Amino acid sequence: MSCHSVSTIPNTSETTVASTFKVALVTTGPKDDNSWSQACYEGLKLIQSKFNAQTDFTGTIDAAHSESALRHYAQAGYDLVIAASGAYPQAAEKVAKDFPRTKFALVTTYPGNNKNLGAVAFRSGEVGYLTGALAAIKTKTQKVGYIVGAAYPVYKEEEALFRRGVKATNPSVQASTAFLETWTDTVKATKVALDMVATGVDVLAVNADEAGIAALKAVTQKPGVAVIGWAKDQSALAPGKVVTSVLQDIPNLVLNAAVLTQQGRWEGRLYKFGLKEKIYDFAPFHETLTASEETAFKTIREAVTTGKIDVSP
Repeated sequence: MSCHSVSTIPNTSETTVASTFKVALVTTGPKDDNSWSQACYEGLKLIQSKFNAQTDFTGTIDAAHSESALRHYAQAGYDLVIAASGAYPQAAEKVAKDFPRTKFALVTTYPGNNKNLGAVAFRSGEVGYLTGALAAIKTKTQKVGYIVGAAYPVYKEEEALFRRGVKATNPSVQASTAFLETWTDTVKATKVALDMVATGVDVLAVNADEAGIAALKAVTQKPGVAVIGWAKDQSALAPGKVVTSVLQDIPNLVLNAAVLTQQGRWEGRLYKFGLKEKIYDFAPFHETLTASEETAFKTIREAVTTGKIDVSP
């Protein structure tokens, strides 16, 4: 896999601002879903603001209809077409081949074609490892869990590193993980999460959008169960039960695709961003950890951020 790990968010101050810059975004959900698609749409608005760009958006496009949506924008002369889902690589590959002068950016882990199709993604191993470590620090039952919406490469990496973080922190802790294959089925997510809790899991990391919020609310009704939320600070959903949440700056991740394109640095590769660039962070602990637990986590976080702990897949 060809991958450029970008150490800093590129500085746009010297970039030529051109109102002829045309950028389109395609997502699997609507722009007001309070989740992934909305955050990507906010990224499109940042691009519009920063570059005075002409922008357009098409939402609620599944994998089967993604090729025609991407092709429409390429035919219309857009400079950059952003396909913001792990469901879109196959379609993006086809269209990128037919329109070699158009830049295409997937927002997921994808190696790129070394020409015009690349990707911006999170270094998901970082938060996979750290949520695993935190769960292992916090658990009283020695059983922890992780559930995620889909088995895209980015989340397979996250799941594998969750397991690695658990074992490295406390080898006696057992980790259960599940790929839901849905981001919206609240009934399924709730059942999977409650089944894990029934086996003794008392700390559960939940990365599953709408489905995950339902699961989080259900398991935190159980005494002694804590969760690690995702995407934004979810502590208000279950006060005192949400240890922290993984914070993802999805808008700025999307913006980086345009920054690299405008700087002439888009080379059809995988560009990864994480803790160092502040594209990832963790929400406050809201007094859910003891002082020693918090110190232990911060020490591991620092080692991951500086590369002392290897979190490569």
